[in-house]
Amino acid sequence: MRTGLILLVLGLLIAACSGTAPANPTRGALPTLPSVGWRLLAEPISPENAAKLTLIGNLVEHKATVNRFAFDTRRNWLISVDAVGVAILWDLNSGRRIQVLSQADPTLGAEGDVLYAFFSAESETIALVTRRGVRFLRAADRSALPDLAGRAIAVSGAALSADGQQLATTGGNGDVWLWDAVTGRVRQQIAGRGYLAEQPLFAPDNAQLAVITRDERGALVRIYNTRNGQGLADLRGFSGVPVALAFNPDGTLLAVGARGEVQVFRTSDYAQVYSVVAPELDPRRGLAFSPDRRFLLIGGNGDEVFVQAAADGAGVRRLTERGGALSALAFSADGALLMTVLRDARGVYIWLTESIRAESPNYLRGTLGAGQNGFLTGAFSPDNRVIVLAEASGGVMVYGIARQ
Repeated sequence: MRTGLILLVLGLLIAACSGTAPANPTRGALPTLPSVGWRLLAEPISPENAAKLTLIGNLVEHKATVNRFAFDTRRNWLISVDAVGVAILWDLNSGRRIQVLSQADPTLGAEGDVLYAFFSAESETIALVTRRGVRFLRAADRSALPDLAGRAIAVSGAALSADGQQLATTGGNGDVWLWDAVTGRVRQQIAGRGYLAEQPLFAPDNAQLAVITRDERGALVRIYNTRNGQGLADLRGFSGVPVALAFNPDGTLLAVGARGEVQVFRTSDYAQVYSVVAPELDPRRGLAFSPDRRFLLIGGNGDEVFVQAAADGAGVRRLTERGGALSALAFSADGALLMTVLRDARGVYIWLTESIRAESPNYLRGTLGAGQNGFLTGAFSPDNRVIVLAEASGGVMVYGIARQ
């Protein structure tokens, strides 16, 4: 009993400190964003209309920097999760708060308990991944589904499958839990080996799950079969501790990023295909294959994004941001646009993906949010209708094509 309690406490502490997006300290008076009237959205964002991107409105109730988003495009809802665990459900049709979904966590003195939030397939269910396990809510009325796990689970990471049917969570002792994201039922529990497992990531076909972990031989990435929980491969030989993972769109390649290095493996036999090595690489700031499968983008430790050919790792170019500090990058759902997010007042750049091969930058819009306190992260909605930006003071800036 005592051993279990110690493991749980350790797991909670690990979970509180982990996550793919580091928690920026809140800066300045709250909120620092101006109050603006909410504007209605028109068509989805595209290369043809991106020059018309405008501020739709600001969401200003968070008191700490938001580091994760989840979208329900059917209802045009957004969940934002901040660095102190507060999760808020918003209506993007009006900019109004619908509900605070998190609960206070007095044991850790935290305002909220949510680490991750997800909408399941068809936005039927909301999964709130907390430090102690997962709460499932019916999205329509936010009523709670029964707790089917039956006991507390120390959580260190979470991911949703591309089809919205499966949720994976990892634990401080290496456990991997696979859930039915719609019903909240546990599909499988894969026993850990006593070492932290984190940053789970589903392959696009949802049949494989990659997890960063370690064993007595050192750091590794373990690949699981999601249908039966069987371990498929252990990827090793990294120069440092892996910090980021990315599958290419057809699931044939897996990129594993460590400081100063990215290794790319084939998923058919898990053989290494190539590696990209440079002291400036910092995949924590971004690691992504382009949706058209042509490029692998890697964040740098300054203002640069390294663009490599996805097939062989050859350098294509470096995207520079005029002295800013990169914090995240993201493609639009159709892959036509690329967003690079900066931690300082320079704002956020929107690039035309087709311009990546050009010798000079081709911005469709100079910057979004310039002059603010800086941004931790940003995201395109899956239907390309909005861009949301997590401003450092705790506000969320929402951009789109406004209805005239």
